[in-house]
Amino acid sequence: MPIELAFLIGIAVLLFLALKLKVNAFMALLATALVIGILSGMPQTKVVDAIVSGFSGTVKSIGIVIIFGIMLGNYLDASRGTTRMALDTIRMVGQKRSGIAMVITGYIVSIPVFSDAAFVILSPLVKAIAKKTKISIAVLSVSLSAGLLATHVYVPPTPGPLAAAGMLGIDIGRAILYGSFAALFMALAGWLFAEFYFKNKKGDFYSYQEIESPKPEVDINNDDLPGSLASILPLFVPIILIILNTSCGMILPKTSSMARIASFIGDANIALAIGALLAIATLGKRLGHKAVMKVMDSSLKDAGPIVFITAAGGALGQVLKASGAGDSIAHMVINLGLPFILIPFVISALLKVVQGSGTVSVITAATLSAPIGIQLGIDPILIFLASGAGARACCHVNDSYFWVYTNCMGFDMKTGLKTLSISNVFMSLGGLLATYIASLWL
Repeated sequence: MPIELAFLIGIAVLLFLALKLKVNAFMALLATALVIGILSGMPQTKVVDAIVSGFSGTVKSIGIVIIFGIMLGNYLDASRGTTRMALDTIRMVGQKRSGIAMVITGYIVSIPVFSDAAFVILSPLVKAIAKKTKISIAVLSVSLSAGLLATHVYVPPTPGPLAAAGMLGIDIGRAILYGSFAALFMALAGWLFAEFYFKNKKGDFYSYQEIESPKPEVDINNDDLPGSLASILPLFVPIILIILNTSCGMILPKTSSMARIASFIGDANIALAIGALLAIATLGKRLGHKAVMKVMDSSLKDAGPIVFITAAGGALGQVLKASGAGDSIAHMVINLGLPFILIPFVISALLKVVQGSGTVSVITAATLSAPIGIQLGIDPILIFLASGAGARACCHVNDSYFWVYTNCMGFDMKTGLKTLSISNVFMSLGGLLATYIASLWL
């Protein structure tokens, strides 16, 4: 069977299992790898070898990093360090500019904390600010979402972009730098949409549902929170160490003492372990010994499914490489004359729209596009950026974040679609613009 046809059948199997049968992404990705490998004519033993080597190689490269990244986020969540960051940002830019404060807060907080959990944590703050400043709650909630969802798909150690970077063989420091650049465009696109689109909307534009708020409203002058330095150090120290490692690797000889030290402490595994230990040291006393242990245990449970799904994506990627599908599809792209960045963007966008998970969309799009990019000589960072842009194509009823957003704000489904879902389209285009700009010098 032609490899191109085997590839298309494999994609159809993936979509059928994930969307129609609701099979877990881990099983769907492994089944797709098996189907493509067998239909492409690979010996069965070679297919199994490729799946095992791709799976184990991916766990080896990003498994520990994901665990410590989730642990760091959970400690910041449990200690209310995220709320401290939000209040500091509001005080820095002023309450009258609370919309941009929400974007900045979301942009920072979603790097270590899952966007769903972060919105639940910060939603009482949004309501308190709206009540005090008379700024539309839609402006504030969509602005917060713009920041949260931008770094959620772009900036490690968030699991989705971290996994995509590992699958594409991208240095984590480089992924942070380029991901932060693209996330900035994406977040600003969402914020501008909120500021201008909702500016003159009357009250009857929004409709609400009668629900009990998941968290009570907070006092924005509340000081019963951890200190600013204690909250921000565990997040920024590992990021700085990782970027330092990348920078030293670019400008210093590998034999220099500074480069060797930076390569150790700036290794993503070590840096994020340091971040998690810093969180325990600076915030652990506030939590108490039992809570520290409980967060540690729950982090391992949270990390398991993400590590498995990512490793299954690695298995699929290895099969695509071993079967020659990447080379074949690359020639098809050349013959069609399409801009390459549209391929991971469209794959990720379609998956996002139909199955809802941005993390799965980013991982799958990166997996499918990586072998094509290698054959075309494309810098893998462009696949990384385009996949992230597509993963924000539309947040609607099949996405857990959509229901967190509507329930926390008291919006009904129609208002959620008119506010959050439309804003995501503009965010996606902002990410695609950033990808195009990056392609001009890469």
